[in-house]
Amino acid sequence: MEKLNFGNIKVNKEELIEGLFQDPSLSNFFIENDLNAMVIEDYLSNLLAYKIEKDLCVGCAGLNECKQDAAGLEPLLKYENDKIKTFHKECKYSLIRTQEAQKDGLISAMYMPKMIFDASFEDYDTNTPARMEIYKYMMSFIRLFPMGEKVKGLYIWGEYQKGKTYTLASLANELIKKGYTVVIAYYPDLVREFKSSISTGGVEKLISKLKQADIVMLDDIGGEGKSAWIRDEVLGPILQYRLLDEKPTFFSSNVSRKELASYMVDNNQKAEQMKAFRIVSRIISLTEEVKM
Repeated sequence: MEKLNFGNIKVNKEELIEGLFQDPSLSNFFIENDLNAMVIEDYLSNLLAYKIEKDLCVGCAGLNECKQDAAGLEPLLKYENDKIKTFHKECKYSLIRTQEAQKDGLISAMYMPKMIFDASFEDYDTNTPARMEIYKYMMSFIRLFPMGEKVKGLYIWGEYQKGKTYTLASLANELIKKGYTVVIAYYPDLVREFKSSISTGGVEKLISKLKQADIVMLDDIGGEGKSAWIRDEVLGPILQYRLLDEKPTFFSSNVSRKELASYMVDNNQKAEQMKAFRIVSRIISLTEEVKM
């Protein structure tokens, strides 16, 4: 019989597989998907990790007792394209807390589609290396940030309709479960709101909101019209405050951080270029960049 090494402990592979079949949820999963021993053996480590996490949920009485690394998420198995995939979904206790958090106004969705409230890690597709990298980063962020760790936000960029907005929304919904205030805004419309607020005197109040929120997510930065006033008097102070106060800030864009500066100037004057680069340097300090 083949032996597997787990640290200094040698475990019989056949015994491990037999133990998986004794788990009712796994046994049903194998039967429903007509999985043979070869497939199960190929994904043995994934299945063992699933069982370990699933067992932690047994007898759970609520989020305050949650033993998972990411509280409120329970494991899920799917068999797609001849592969066993592991996902996470929001448990029943987490769903209740999410609904309560939305009612309490922890999330402020500015100019965003209603679908963001339904975005979740359960439906997050990790079918590309970039998506898997983003998913792992978000899971790490959810685990480390509540512990007081200094964790940067993400700058996610790529072509239209690649799921950048959904990515930010799924993370936002996970964070409000933990009681954090989140502002997620479609940036081009936010810019228009700032401009229209000049006459009503609401600019400073809006700036303060974006400075003070625990988490800020600006969707589609670079897609707004060029405005030196927005860049220098609005975005600059917000980013500087959040940088100094170590408040996580996330962005999505159709262009990379390096390209973003050119979208923030309407002439080639050196002074204008320097101001744009100053904004980009703050974004670089606030985020890790990944292309979706």
